[in-house]
Amino acid sequence: MLFVDLDDTLFHSDRKHAPTPRCVPLAFLKDGQPISYASAAQQSVLHMLQQEMEVVPVTARNLNAFSRVRIDFRSAAILNYGGTVLDAQGQIDAVWLERSQRASAGSLAALSALEQRLLEHCRSAALALSVRTISDHGVAFYIVIKSPTNQLQDIEAVAAYCATLCEEFAGFRLHRNGNNVALLPPWLDKSHAVAWVKQSLAQRHPDLVTFGMGDSLVDLAFMNECQYMIVPSASQIAHARMAAL
Repeated sequence: MLFVDLDDTLFHSDRKHAPTPRCVPLAFLKDGQPISYASAAQQSVLHMLQQEMEVVPVTARNLNAFSRVRIDFRSAAILNYGGTVLDAQGQIDAVWLERSQRASAGSLAALSALEQRLLEHCRSAALALSVRTISDHGVAFYIVIKSPTNQLQDIEAVAAYCATLCEEFAGFRLHRNGNNVALLPPWLDKSHAVAWVKQSLAQRHPDLVTFGMGDSLVDLAFMNECQYMIVPSASQIAHARMAAL
């Protein structure tokens, strides 16, 4: 069983890697335009993984964004940083969703306050960034900040401000990768959902062997739920590890 992150692991956005003729589009915008592509190497890896393993995507994408990924997943899926679990038929795991609803209720006030603080900071600092709370199925999950024009200096500035907010709002975690900054409440973690899905599958497959694959530091927790880890060399995880040598 492979639990695998999507963006920057199985494919990359066209902003990060301009597509070549050998690339294939795997993720699309709401208007149907391709936005993310798999290289020839990524296509080969995906084919191999799907031939040899049962593949479970583990992604920050909500249901709408996940529905625009053109990969034929045939097992469970984990969305919204672990806030949502789908079964093999694409149906929402009602027990896990209820768990998320209860947990989210305790972070609504903090999420609202954080979003307002971030909007005010971006206005006062003249940062051209979008700030919004990501919700799905009526559940508020986390806050995401992006630069519509890929102004990484603005992202750097807001990430520094978010770090101070995390000190003030106990338990909130900062995730930064490329053009995205996310603020995650204490209860939301991909690793919790991976543990839940793994427990369910292990009841049917007691000798289940699990692999975790991801690119971001935030992925390490869910990868650690698995027996083996796979990391792309051009990834945040790999860069951090090599810098520590």
